[in-house]
Amino acid sequence: MRVDDCMAKMRNPGRDEFDEVFDLLERVFRYETGGYDVAHVREWLDVLDASDILVIEEDGKIVSNVLVEPYRLYVRGSIIEGAEVGAVATDEGYRERGFASALLQESLRLMAERGYDISTLGGRRDRYARWGWEHGGAVRTYSINDWSARRAGDYKDIVMEGYVPSDAIMRKGIIEAYEGNEAYVIRPEVQQRLTYDASMYSGTEIWVAHRSEGFAYVMVRKASGGKSVAVLEYGGHPQTLALFLRRAFEEWDLHELTIPSPAWHTEFTPVLERMSEGWSMSPVRQINIIDLEGCLRKLLPGAGERAEEVLQRLSGEYSITLGVSDTDQRATIAFDRGCSLADRAGDEELNLDRCTMVRLLFGPDKPSDTVEIGKKMASYLDLIFPLPFYEWVTDMR
Repeated sequence: MRVDDCMAKMRNPGRDEFDEVFDLLERVFRYETGGYDVAHVREWLDVLDASDILVIEEDGKIVSNVLVEPYRLYVRGSIIEGAEVGAVATDEGYRERGFASALLQESLRLMAERGYDISTLGGRRDRYARWGWEHGGAVRTYSINDWSARRAGDYKDIVMEGYVPSDAIMRKGIIEAYEGNEAYVIRPEVQQRLTYDASMYSGTEIWVAHRSEGFAYVMVRKASGGKSVAVLEYGGHPQTLALFLRRAFEEWDLHELTIPSPAWHTEFTPVLERMSEGWSMSPVRQINIIDLEGCLRKLLPGAGERAEEVLQRLSGEYSITLGVSDTDQRATIAFDRGCSLADRAGDEELNLDRCTMVRLLFGPDKPSDTVEIGKKMASYLDLIFPLPFYEWVTDMR
């Protein structure tokens, strides 16, 4: 650990110290002021393994902390091994001494050792970019108002019900609908319970909708005053969802509603585009590529399918070696009526720092608009990047 004082000690806390960790986080983040359910945050901390928490101790107390929460993300047929880094906190009297930097450096080492593909986090970009975290993925947020919602059609056969945790059938239906999405975190039972039965955000509600054609659910957060709603998560039958939203405008006397979606075309895209007055695009998360080869191996097949028609028409072999200058990671993509990883040096090389590599693989723009590259390399990389990445708000810790 590189800090300015050898009296400080980095370690994992004991479970009997979790109360002390939580007290530090509450002092720094003031969860209730930020709209979080404090009881939920405490319970969420309890389900973590002590090996996923790094702290610095000085003067006989815990003064700095970082959490490294592992997760498995399903994205369009692939399973990504990831870790969310969060709760980066240092007590006020111990700041400006390199404690958070030391914890982040150690967390990166641990994530590489454990074989994670990516790491994600929230917070300000300027604080974490020097460690390799950069904005990536894209979320399209649709805006629906009381007039545009009428385009969904007649909602009279929609049955609306509030979520009842004790209703096992309702709960099972929600989980199955969530896991029917093209991107979702694979949640163990304890995380399902924390998501649906003990919501992280104050004021969150879960509703289900039934009709003969299918089932849908939404998790919403109503704004102060109740005239607007932000949808945090949803799943199920697209038209049932659309009609539920239409009825919600009437039942809840709404003026506006926002609802997120992966940037790519999903089964919900047609109904959301029909109902919306417009949309905006923004990054999903800050991403750090822990294993370049792992990310490409898992996500290239889906990217290749998206461009399959064009890739099949390409004549002749061509390959590009991508390298991360900060970490010396390298991976070669071979194009030959498709694209795949190859265990050889490429015909051309592209070496980038960690943040620029995130923008190349996961950024909102095509590679030729992200970095300065030759025309041939651009014509190939523009076919397969950006790679698909998406997280629901409810999975962001």
